[in-house]
This record gives sequence, structure tokens and C-alpha cells, in this order.
Amino acid sequence: MKKIFLTGITGLVGSAFVVALLRERRQEYEIICLARKSPVKSALERTREIIRDECTFDGCPELADQILDSVKVIEGDVVDLNPEEMAHNPLLSGTEIVFHCAADVNLGKDPTGRTYRINYNGTENMVKLAKLLNVKEFHYVGTAYVAGKLVGTAFEDKPVDNGFNNPYEESKYKAEMLVRASGIPFTVYRPAIVTGRRSDGRIRKPLAFYRILEFLGKLKSHHCSKHNLDQTGWVNLHINFATTPSEHVYFVPIDYVQEAITALFQQPVCNRAYHITGDSPISTHQIENTICRVLRLDGTTVSDGPVAPTMDNKLMGRFLGDLFPYFSSDIIFDQSNVRKVLGDGILDWEYGSKGLEILIRSFYKDYFPNVEWLQYLANAPIDREPHN
Repeated sequence: MKKIFLTGITGLVGSAFVVALLRERRQEYEIICLARKSPVKSALERTREIIRDECTFDGCPELADQILDSVKVIEGDVVDLNPEEMAHNPLLSGTEIVFHCAADVNLGKDPTGRTYRINYNGTENMVKLAKLLNVKEFHYVGTAYVAGKLVGTAFEDKPVDNGFNNPYEESKYKAEMLVRASGIPFTVYRPAIVTGRRSDGRIRKPLAFYRILEFLGKLKSHHCSKHNLDQTGWVNLHINFATTPSEHVYFVPIDYVQEAITALFQQPVCNRAYHITGDSPISTHQIENTICRVLRLDGTTVSDGPVAPTMDNKLMGRFLGDLFPYFSSDIIFDQSNVRKVLGDGILDWEYGSKGLEILIRSFYKDYFPNVEWLQYLANAPIDREPHN
């Protein structure tokens, strides 16, 4: 039985990977995970709760106890970890593999340096520990957006510093460079914008893009209350996402991330990186149009032209401005390594407007069950196209 030391089990990707791997090959792996406690729950309690939730999400709740039998928990944090002390932990004796997934996905400013510490210094500690444990493999979950401000094709095995949009991207790029320079055989996985699964659009832990859906829902509710309008009807908000529209927005379903990483993990490690982005990007205008069709919004645009200095536009820039670079990015993510190892079939999917509509509706259904007008729109047919 191979022993894996894993970080990030309480995150979206980490929990999905653990359940998929142990569901498929429970007899072959033992996972020792590093997890933080919360103010009200121990690290073990958090881990058990999240794995049970993930099993339910994946449609295998009956396997949760069996999967948890293969998971042991060390309470701690990648930033505070002392590699020399941790290397002597008896639970880590015989560890062959490190799978480092823990990260701080803060796309905004980093005034206290917290994002940098977690992403860079945390990886630095894990690399030191991996060397002390003399592991055979180091698996690292990075981000496709180490490509930063690149315009053009980002190749899987040729990361280049093109400048970055935020401290998150820079910290993840530098952390990946640590892994590459470690001398330990490595695999790097680079997901894009993780969204709901292909079958029904659902996601267990909505991040990033979903903030836009929540913001626009609240903005419409406030506007309708202020002007005494029907929330289920069409409303003109007169707002603009102040960014250059793109044809290459990479939404990647969580089940594809889970499937691809689990399959790649079981391949021979040969110092490669893999873009876990899919090969079917969508456009900014597709996203804008689909959201507006579901929420029945007119007057909502994406443009890098002049923006009216209204309170709503200022609020949008304040709360969503850190996301704008990802909806104006002109990067094309190379898929050569993924295709070579897993074949073209694994990339045979695309969201398109229909898939976007499904994931938007599922978000409102799942996360706003008591908001009647949102529930109505989440189930209502599209009755016309938005007016800009």
C-alpha cells in the first residue's frame, strides 16, 4: 500500500481527488492529510465532514466510512509546519508521495502577505519536508493562471513570467518554480476557473465566478425594491463590467478536474505539467448573455469603454474587480500533454450557452432556496433575449 501525504483535503479539488482515488483504488493507497482546525471543529472533524459531503455529492454516500478508513489526519498548517519536526511524525513513516493542494485563492490585493505565505512559503515547507522524507513523487496543484498577463498560447511545460494580475498568480508561479527546482520527480496540475459539473451544473463549494451571480442577484433585488418593480420581470440595471471582452474564458467542470487529475496521478511521473482547463473556452459575451437571460436583466454590458460613475458600477468594480482580468484574458491553454497521456476523448465536452444556463440555474436553486423570485427564475423558461 502506497502512503500519500496530502494537503488541502478540505478544499474543493483536494476532497474531490481523495474521494475519486480511494473510491477507485482504496486498497492501494493510504492518505495522511494535513488539515487545520476551525474555531468550533477539530481538523479530524472537519476532514470527516467534508469527505462525507463529497461522497454524497459524488453519489456514493455509502462509501464514506470505507474511504475514511484510509484517511488519517495530522492537525496543522502548511505555513506553520516545521519540516524537520514533521519528518519525525510516525504517521509519515514510509511516505512515498506528497500531494500538495493547499492554497489561498485570493484574487485581490494581499496587504498582509497572507496569500503569498500560504502559497509560496507553504510550498517551500512541503518541498523541504518531501526531501526529508525522501519521497519518490511530488504532485502539485497549481493554476493555469501562472500564465499571468500572457497573450497567446501558454504551453504546459514552458511556464514563463509574463507579469501577473495579482499576488495569487505570482505566488503560485513562484511556488511551481520551487517544485520544478526541487530535484524530486514531479507532476503539476493547472486547473482554470472551476465551475459546476457537466451533468447538472452543481458544485459543492462555489468560488470565483459565482460571486458574479450572487452580486447580480442581490443588485436586481435591491433595484426592484427601490423602484417597486416585479423581481421576476425584466429590469434594466444600466451597469457595465469594465473589462475587454474575451473569446477565451476557461470554465472547467469540477467533475472533469476530478477525473483528469485522478487519472493523471496514476500515470508515471515524468516532470510534466498538465493544463486542467478543457479545450472548449467560452466567450465573455456568452457568459453575460446567459446570466442576463436567466435573471431577466437588460442594460448589462461588458466593455472597456467609458463607464458611467454610478453607485452600482462603483460597487461592482469594488466587489468584482479582481475577477475582471479572467474575463478579458486572451490566453489559449495548450493541451498537448493531456492529449498525449489521456487521449482526445477526455476533452470531448464543452459548456457552451446551454451548459452555462444549467450551472447558473443550479447555483440559484441550491444556494438561495428561500428566495422565491430567484427560485421562480431558476425554473422559468427563457422568454426573450436581453436588450443592451
